[in-house]
Amino acid sequence: MHIPDGVLDPKVAAAAGAVAVAGLGFGLKRLEKHLGERTTVLMGVMSAFVFAAQMVNFPVALGVSGHLLGGVLAAVLLGPWAGAVVIGAVLIVQCLLFGDGGLTALGANFVNMGLIGAVGGYAIYAPLRRAIGGRTGVLVGAMVAAWFAVLLASGAFAIELAASGRRSDFLRILSWMTLVHSAIGVGEAVITGLVLRFVLLTRPDLVYEPEDVEPSRAARGWQVAAGGLAVALAVAVFLAPFASISPDGLEFVGTKLGFLNEEAAPLVAAPLADYELPLPGLKQTRVATALVGVLGTLVVFTAGMGLARVFSGRGRDRGTAERPAEVSPHAA
Repeated sequence: MHIPDGVLDPKVAAAAGAVAVAGLGFGLKRLEKHLGERTTVLMGVMSAFVFAAQMVNFPVALGVSGHLLGGVLAAVLLGPWAGAVVIGAVLIVQCLLFGDGGLTALGANFVNMGLIGAVGGYAIYAPLRRAIGGRTGVLVGAMVAAWFAVLLASGAFAIELAASGRRSDFLRILSWMTLVHSAIGVGEAVITGLVLRFVLLTRPDLVYEPEDVEPSRAARGWQVAAGGLAVALAVAVFLAPFASISPDGLEFVGTKLGFLNEEAAPLVAAPLADYELPLPGLKQTRVATALVGVLGTLVVFTAGMGLARVFSGRGRDRGTAERPAEVSPHAA
């Protein structure tokens, strides 16, 4: 559901960008309170996995595909704001390195998939988890929230498009976006549930707990990083090359209703546009897709972990600075 350049009115794109900057800034600020290795490692792992999984478009209907948004999954493991930062890191790399999503629409994409997907999705998940309880609560709450998050993100895009001058078509666009993405949301819910089921069976301690203060159990963070990165790379190598070539939900609806400007050139030319290697004989091949997937996964993993280290380190430094100096009992 990556909005390209030339779809949103510049004023709408600028307003969404302002909201995105504020939301991302707040999310990064919240990272300063997570001082342990758990957040740092999981942010890198989740960034890599979400990127790789988003390369795998799955068919949902004749001529339509969808892909994981990942906001709820990231929020369940990291918390809502850290999850939003993860989606932000993925979107930035996708936009600048691969041309997936327009630069002018980067703010709107983060609002829809990061803030609504992760923060809004967690607001649905948390009360469901508390009401049901236990591991069942985690699974059911996350799957329901994942489905709703996809619908809410598609509805937000319909509103942004209406504000961009398509008010007369709002109900028609909203209806089609809701119809198509209700099916895509089922795939989102299933993937989210499968991943969390695996986590609950192997490392249930990785599920985010609001009252958790980075316990020592995350000392084996390097094992989580190695295992999670290996899974993400496997997805990029073995699944991404076989992804559906059908247009995703937004592209399908946009082509059907005529709001996609296919002639609009991207504002910035991405070096690996359309996930293709600019090498003779390697364009649009499965090997090239796998190589690009590996490269992107490693870049996003580094970006996610780097953000966590920088901002959690800043919080640690601030905590040290604000801690009052101990006074020796023998001082005069």
